[in-house]
Amino acid sequence: MYKIGEISRLTNVKEGTIRFYEKCGFLEEVKRLSNGYRTYNDHHVFQVQLCDIVFDSFVNSRIRKSSMMLINTAKDWDGGSFSDALSEYKAAIKTDIRRTKKAIDIALKWNFDKTDDGKIYTKKQAAELVGTTPEAIRNWERNGLIPQSEAYKKRYYPGDVLERMYVIRLLLDTGYSIMAILKFLRFMDEGKKKEAGKELTDPEGEDLQSRADYYLKALNKVLKDSGKIKNLASTHHLLI
Repeated sequence: MYKIGEISRLTNVKEGTIRFYEKCGFLEEVKRLSNGYRTYNDHHVFQVQLCDIVFDSFVNSRIRKSSMMLINTAKDWDGGSFSDALSEYKAAIKTDIRRTKKAIDIALKWNFDKTDDGKIYTKKQAAELVGTTPEAIRNWERNGLIPQSEAYKKRYYPGDVLERMYVIRLLLDTGYSIMAILKFLRFMDEGKKKEAGKELTDPEGEDLQSRADYYLKALNKVLKDSGKIKNLASTHHLLI
């Protein structure tokens, strides 16, 4: 059994942060002594370590969703469920890395594929491929980032619009505003690649390539941290 100061030293996490994790329901129930002091056990040590790794690794909402499932299964201390959640977490990260690499490749060509391969995609299919939601695609249409569909008509997207979506998702993930993305796309549509590039370069000279490299590096760190989580879980006998 540990006092909060002891668990803080073991995990290198501040006492206030540990109390916050407890308040948010990220830890299993913490018992109190007759004098009101909290007492923690080895399960709590791992749960605090897990939260510390996960919250340091938040990159986007897609990974955040699977990481919260990881925290919940650790709180229940169910090895089977945690193993499944960890596998899903790693799969989500790898999928995001793959999609991001594809988006970077498309964006840095400074040209969207204009060939017609005959394939078309529903909003749901496009969202699944790009790694976003149908609601987000609907908002992109409303903001003029992609061509708007006719009212009350089922929407299908050809390959060039799908590539456009990959780029939009990448730009949003790397911190560009809707207005900057809209200007960039308009210049691209007009064939003004030089002007388009300027829209994605900030006053300090950081451009899309720099941001994309940093973002991909962050995703790879999350993947590496997932291995650290697995090792910690094995040490605490949550994974056999």
